[in-house]
Amino acid sequence: MSAFSRELLSFVEISRHNSVRRAAEVLNVAPSALIRQMQMLERAFGAPLMARTPQGSSLTDAGKKLLEQATRWIDAERELRAVISRPNATGMRVGIMECLLPFVMAQPELRTGTLILKIIVSDTSTLLQQLRSGELDVVIAFNVLDDPDIHIHKKREYDIGLITAPGFAPAGGTEADLLSACADLPLCLPDGSLSIWPRLEGAFTRMRVQPRVMMDTNSVRLIRDYIKQGECMGFLTWLDVVQDVSSGDLSFHALDNLRLNETLCLCTRHVAGEVMPVMATLARMFDALPQTGTPMPG
Repeated sequence: MSAFSRELLSFVEISRHNSVRRAAEVLNVAPSALIRQMQMLERAFGAPLMARTPQGSSLTDAGKKLLEQATRWIDAERELRAVISRPNATGMRVGIMECLLPFVMAQPELRTGTLILKIIVSDTSTLLQQLRSGELDVVIAFNVLDDPDIHIHKKREYDIGLITAPGFAPAGGTEADLLSACADLPLCLPDGSLSIWPRLEGAFTRMRVQPRVMMDTNSVRLIRDYIKQGECMGFLTWLDVVQDVSSGDLSFHALDNLRLNETLCLCTRHVAGEVMPVMATLARMFDALPQTGTPMPG
């Protein structure tokens, strides 16, 4: 049983599927019942929340605002229920980069009944914004700048390299050869929302290379998957690809003389002393992360 009305929960379900009929199937109710519930909700808020489209349903501006707020309410209720059901457990909200997921989930201390863990995966800018606003307790992200509101506990440098499928590397092997090949061979690159992009863009500008971009994306996993197909190259940090390199699925070509790297940072807010007991586990995990050139343990 939820603390929220069935009308609000039905609204979220319809929004998720963009279809009254599909939501009705999931909720096992008649579509006409959902339509009546949406009419009641619209009367309660005094504004239209949904509009019919040839494809199903779409949210109005008011509907988008309600969905955003409703999602926060439902998440908060879920967290509250977890805290109430486990009164002695410690809550921890951690924001991380995509490449850190396997390392975080491998920590046995984070899988105990004494800890309620919430993991948010996003880019550096978004994670830091959530840290400042108190939505996150800890952030592990690349290239965190000095900020009076943020305390950086630990740092580590990771080299950026050219990533290819095994045997796909361009001829030559020097940094100039590798970068020059970017004008001829297709690339799958991080987009501007990821902190690695300004460094790559600067290197292309200095080398006077116009990259041949096949795709850009904010998903590191998607970049890795495309490169594995052997039809393109890309640029990522060692930490992004260490598992694939260790298993032989990808190759990392160093660009030592170009000094391209990213700085991984373990951060909290300056007022976040209450999360320090769990910080010890995250600090140990941070220290145990494989350094550039070091494969995953067997």
